[in-house]
Amino acid sequence: MAETNEKLKKVTRIANLLTPMCKYVLTESANKITYDALQIHGGTGYMKEFKVERLTRDARITNIYEGTSQLQIVAAAGNVINDILAEEFDEKAAKEYKGALNNLAQHLIEIRDIFKDSLAYVLDKKDNAFQDVAAKDLVELYSYLYVGYLLLEEAEIEPRKVFIANRYIINSLSNARKNAESIKNELFSDILHADKILI
Repeated sequence: MAETNEKLKKVTRIANLLTPMCKYVLTESANKITYDALQIHGGTGYMKEFKVERLTRDARITNIYEGTSQLQIVAAAGNVINDILAEEFDEKAAKEYKGALNNLAQHLIEIRDIFKDSLAYVLDKKDNAFQDVAAKDLVELYSYLYVGYLLLEEAEIEPRKVFIANRYIINSLSNARKNAESIKNELFSDILHADKILI
């Protein structure tokens, strides 16, 4: 019984992370994809004759009515800061991948190191307000790892998916470096002084 309760607690913690994190990633991605689709269509993309107009409107509402993206970040942040998927990420990092997938796995290990370094920086400040400001970047770093490993596992099963995994993971590594720079250079620290700025 105690073992079952412990498993239930663990699964609940993971669900409490993945639910808001997935909502955040999927709704933000849908907005980016439909924005790009509208751009490709140009002015005709606004016409009701084209589905992209409807898709753009539908995507835009998703990161509002399901709980804004900012609320999803708040909901996921605690579990990200506690690094609740650490064991799973460590297991995946220790796994041997074949061929091109091995290089991608190394990129994910680098993203993991970037995340740990960024998290340590945030925690060392011992400043809850700064932690709140850095939460978006930390949640995004964690999502790169989670989605990256999912794609890597799919690419092992279906070789055609290597191209998708490659694009996602390489792009994520670039974004991870940017997220870390935002945290360490305290890009958004002016938000902490909004009361003085907005007088």
